[in-house]
Amino acid sequence: MVFVRRLDEENLAELVAEVRSLLGTEGFTRAAWVVSESAEPEGIAARLRDHGLVAWERDAEGFEPRFRSMALATEPAAPSGVTARQVETLEEFVTAARVGQEAFDMSEHDRRVFEERQSEYWEWQQRYPDFKTFGVFLEGEIVGNASVIFGRTAGYMIGGSVRSDRRGRGAYRALVRARWDAAVARGTPALTVSAGAMSGPVLDRLGFTTVGAGDVLSDRFS
Repeated sequence: MVFVRRLDEENLAELVAEVRSLLGTEGFTRAAWVVSESAEPEGIAARLRDHGLVAWERDAEGFEPRFRSMALATEPAAPSGVTARQVETLEEFVTAARVGQEAFDMSEHDRRVFEERQSEYWEWQQRYPDFKTFGVFLEGEIVGNASVIFGRTAGYMIGGSVRSDRRGRGAYRALVRARWDAAVARGTPALTVSAGAMSGPVLDRLGFTTVGAGDVLSDRFS
């Protein structure tokens, strides 16, 4: 996934080629470009289409053609009967990640890469204090996962998935609350997120405000 804030017109083709090369060496054949309407220069999404990117087709991989940029600066409600917290062991990290793989129908290639590198990913997360994974626990088992990247003023929420047989019991809301508490503990009491059609209504009810929107573009390459 490539998050675009500012690009220079003259190096756009070079950047697209660099991303394709980088992902291609890892065996990937597709990239998602998430482009905010506030990205610079103006109209960058249209310029990326000139280089072969197209609107992402709605599918089970966790992306949609359009998204809302949302923010929260007030304490969200905490559901009862379900607990979410940062994962503490490799076993918890792997279990939580597998919930996300199932929820987003991750490809066999991506699952294989994760299996091969799961210890490396876990060790990296221990060294990098601004990226954390959370699990949600219900009746003694991990039934959902989510991540957050902490910035200077807010936490940016990533993912957020719950096992299909455990939905409707507050697990997703617990994941939001856990990341809010973590952001507060760091002295940055705010959350931001890019929300699609499924998570958007839940986040609306939790007090998130829509502050912008954008496009998700698909780039297929060999």
